[in-house]
Amino acid sequence: MGRRCCPRRQHRGWHTDRFVCVIKDKVKTQTQHPFGELLAQYRARKPGLTQTRLAELAGYDQAILVRMGQGKKDLTGPSGRERVVRLIETLADQTALTTLDEANALLLAADLSPLFERQPNEARLIERLARLQPGHRVRRTNLPAPLTSFVGRAEEIAGVQRLLNTTRLLTLTGAGGSGKTRLAQRAAADVLLHYSEGVWYAELAALTDPILIADAVARVLGLVATDRPAHDQVLGYLRERHVLLVLDNCEHLIDGVAEFAFALLRACPRVTILTTSREALNVEGEALWRVPPMQPDEAGQLFVERAVAVRSEAPLSVHDETIAHICQRLDGMPLAIELAAARLQSLGLSDIAARLDDRFSLLTGGRRGALPRHQTLRALIDWSYDALSEPEKVVFRRLGVFVGGWALEQAEQVVSDSVIHPAAVLPFLTQLVGKSMVIIGERDHPTRYSLLETIREYALEKMRESGEADAITRRHAEAFAQLAERIYLGVQGSDQRQWFTRLERDYPNLSTSLNWSLEAAGDPALGCRMVSVLQLPWRSATSHQNDVWRWVHLAFDALTDDMPASTHGGVWLGQTLAKVALAAPETLPRLQRSLAYYEAAGDLHGIADTKGQVGISMHMLQPNDPAGMHMLEDAIALSRSLGNTVIEHNQIKGLAWLYHTKNEFDKAESLRLKVIAACRHTGDLVNLTSLLSEHANQLLELARFEEALKCGEEAAQLAEQINDPRAEVNARGIITESIRYLGDIPRAVILNESLLMFARERLAPLDLWLPILLTAKSLNDAGNYTRAQGLLDELMMLLVGIFGAKFGYYSNLFDAAACVASGRGDAIRAAKLLAISDVELTMMNGRRFSNNDMEIAPYIAKARAALGEEAYAAAYAEGRAMTLDQAIDCALDQDPKGRKDL
Repeated sequence: MGRRCCPRRQHRGWHTDRFVCVIKDKVKTQTQHPFGELLAQYRARKPGLTQTRLAELAGYDQAILVRMGQGKKDLTGPSGRERVVRLIETLADQTALTTLDEANALLLAADLSPLFERQPNEARLIERLARLQPGHRVRRTNLPAPLTSFVGRAEEIAGVQRLLNTTRLLTLTGAGGSGKTRLAQRAAADVLLHYSEGVWYAELAALTDPILIADAVARVLGLVATDRPAHDQVLGYLRERHVLLVLDNCEHLIDGVAEFAFALLRACPRVTILTTSREALNVEGEALWRVPPMQPDEAGQLFVERAVAVRSEAPLSVHDETIAHICQRLDGMPLAIELAAARLQSLGLSDIAARLDDRFSLLTGGRRGALPRHQTLRALIDWSYDALSEPEKVVFRRLGVFVGGWALEQAEQVVSDSVIHPAAVLPFLTQLVGKSMVIIGERDHPTRYSLLETIREYALEKMRESGEADAITRRHAEAFAQLAERIYLGVQGSDQRQWFTRLERDYPNLSTSLNWSLEAAGDPALGCRMVSVLQLPWRSATSHQNDVWRWVHLAFDALTDDMPASTHGGVWLGQTLAKVALAAPETLPRLQRSLAYYEAAGDLHGIADTKGQVGISMHMLQPNDPAGMHMLEDAIALSRSLGNTVIEHNQIKGLAWLYHTKNEFDKAESLRLKVIAACRHTGDLVNLTSLLSEHANQLLELARFEEALKCGEEAAQLAEQINDPRAEVNARGIITESIRYLGDIPRAVILNESLLMFARERLAPLDLWLPILLTAKSLNDAGNYTRAQGLLDELMMLLVGIFGAKFGYYSNLFDAAACVASGRGDAIRAAKLLAISDVELTMMNGRRFSNNDMEIAPYIAKARAALGEEAYAAAYAEGRAMTLDQAIDCALDQDPKGRKDL
């Protein structure tokens, strides 16, 4: 039966409760804003100084104070600074805050600059705090005052702070533009009070010689130059001091920074070092924190806040879909997002989104005063690329051919040649991971690597410049053609689930290889080879039906006589089954041709698979001829002898279906239950899912609706687990039908509408037939005849566009259209459509299932009562005499009679 629902699973009706729980948990675990945490610490020093009392003393509404504690808009900007300073004054009055250092910590936590002497009200506050503890040596910091607001990163800040409590050397790594510097500065500001001698920040980007590192640190510490080497001066000064030293942008001086940091940590036991670099220092005791891309909501907020600076007259929403698309295309990289937002000076949002394919030309013109490499996206990545060795550059640019990630095995196949030995690929890959050019992801089954999309675009550009693009693209396609053949065999074995996971995980690379191969300039033989083996797993489970439909037809058109017979067999089989109607007369000869190709190739697995399809088609076309049943039984025996349990289970499933169509329900049920148990034992989740759905369909026909509902729910869960949207829609359709037959029409309508939405977004056009039909039926039962008829019109035009005016595809639609016509009071048209449906069922050796008879019975009775037996018989006879073209016109009739439902 079925199809699917909406791709954002958290919005689907059947997962509402789970989604609500996730949201609640997320709210509970949100990290409090650093300003709120520090404010709470100060209040706790003074008994009775509650939040309500503090708001009263400061002259604020308590709601403002709450929002300030959460880091909301009341905190930042000129008015926010005035509020914070007023709070500092109030806390000082209550002796809950006693030093200038504590006052500045509160300002830094709010992303505001320290107190200024040149502002009269703040100068008086500075003098007053200094008098409270005249002997206190004010802690100092040279952390730069933030010029823009700091957005998001609450989890990252908390993580960095936790590590600073447990390690003396922490390095923030990540790709250029990932926000390492701002994160380091913000985390350092938040822990200012933890270091009695302060937090000191040294920017190393402008240095060209590692010998200058110690001089740079000496300057920020305020040490006066002497004849003594700066290195010795720094070590001597910090030997007993409790200090956090931040060394920013270390990657181009990595060896020198590592040596300096190691010496400093050994000589100065109370010093902690926080560094930012695109690769680790590799010093003993070093802890690493890889700075990830921003979360989608944070990225959108950053874009909007930076956009305000250049286009304040038209505020943007963080929920804008175009903004979300821009941020996603830019990998959530803060610098790239800020550069894109700056383009709003001269371009609209849609223009920016449309130009991201040429992002390196678009994202230029950073702010004056920024580091040169931060002023354009290209310069940012050039900085990293230029630092690579020549072999690293070769490996990096060749990796750009992969889409969505890769395993080491594929990298060795594609990247290696006479220049790069296969054994050298892993060491170079490891080096690129260490330099934040490559991302390492899942570390099992197998380890996955990937490039951020922006980095990948750069690598592809370099590959094209090198003249290697054609050769590397071909090697990529050949590597994934080999993987396709392994998937074909894998999904027929005991590790089926693993191989279906691999099929989905490597879909972007398989897709790229197929697109290239089936182009005129590609290699059609390679593309047809891939389609011929992938048609089996795609037929079983895939979430990309629209692409699959296109590829099987492109491959069919690309077949040539010089291609192997097994390739012809697989492409013919896949293209035929894409039409899905085994009972159509033209299907059988196509399946027999596919079987002949497999027999010529001696491909026993292909023979077994195709024989089963031929047997089912023969029996459906000629149910009284035992030849079809014998063919299917032979196919089952061959699959069993080959040990191919997956194809065997699929064929037994077909045999049970044939028993079902012959009303031999006990045989069908017994056979299905046995093979369901076998699927559970072998882990054949794909066949288990479809068997459960087919068993549930039989339960529907036998009016065992509660059992059908339970069975459909298990099938739906399995379909979601194996990521098979067609099977999921089929199972969900069983759920909605069970609910409709149980009498809950309003709920059935809601679930069917959701199901149809999901199907439209995830399935090929042909696969929409079931959710459209089920939605129309439930709407008709609810009395919404106009919308029901509209959906049936859509379905009729869809099927006619695919199959034309040929019998074998329309009987269910004619039944549904007859029910709608009867419901609307058009009894003559209802009688004609029921007759047409009966004719088609007779021609296709089919029958109407008893549950379908049950649901149309009241509509037939209504039409008979309205016309009387004689007039009803006349209309019925007129319908039986219609050609299929006339029948289609009749089904599309949208007579306004009865349209009172709107």
